[in-house]
Amino acid sequence: MTAFLIALRFLTILPIGRHIQVDSALVVRSSKFYPLVGLLLGGMSWGFYGLVRSAFPVDLAVGLLLAFWVVMTGALHLDGLADCLDGCYGGKNPGDRLRIMKDVHVGTMGIVGLILLLGLKFLALKQFLSSQAPVYWLLLIPAAGRWIPVFLSAFWPYARPEGGLGQGLVQEMRKQELFWATLLAWGLVIGLAGGPGLLLMGLQLLWSLLNGWFFSRKLGGITGDTLGAAIETGELAGLLLLAGVAPYV
Repeated sequence: MTAFLIALRFLTILPIGRHIQVDSALVVRSSKFYPLVGLLLGGMSWGFYGLVRSAFPVDLAVGLLLAFWVVMTGALHLDGLADCLDGCYGGKNPGDRLRIMKDVHVGTMGIVGLILLLGLKFLALKQFLSSQAPVYWLLLIPAAGRWIPVFLSAFWPYARPEGGLGQGLVQEMRKQELFWATLLAWGLVIGLAGGPGLLLMGLQLLWSLLNGWFFSRKLGGITGDTLGAAIETGELAGLLLLAGVAPYV
């Protein structure tokens, strides 16, 4: 139970588990619950959308849903995405890119990337929610996306020699946590959605491999920022897939 509370504490703004003393071992143990936290976020998003959709037209309801989604995660993953875009675009070598990523200021690429990502998420959500596809997909997209950082942490090295956010998770990740996170994510998604769910998780696996390869080339490994970026872009990839197959599920 303690590990689950820590997962909630790290991935949401919910005021839960703040009193718990955290060490790297507990952070690693909490990672197996990341897909479950994603499912909870999806459930809250589903409930919130039902509430606002009863009062507003679909465009505004989807915009409010996206804002709720961002607020509930504290925009933590979006911050990581902006840092990665600035560093990977502006740096000439891994050390230079890592230095730029640590800068608290957001550059042009970071801003443009956030605008594009949120705009595409809005359009994909609108397309999906305007279709006849089951709304329970709102549960599954966040759950599937939060399997990605566990997978990446299990197979790629940590890039910052001086340490930083995500170091303990990446360096001490065990195959046991990956097993349980995979069982949770793949079991939930395929169990609820069947074949389309398998397609979604296959896409998340492919996206994880591409992220690992890309950040290994650019940075020499992964960091906390890259894990956040992978979650955000993995969710977008899932939403785009869903928007495309929505008429058929």
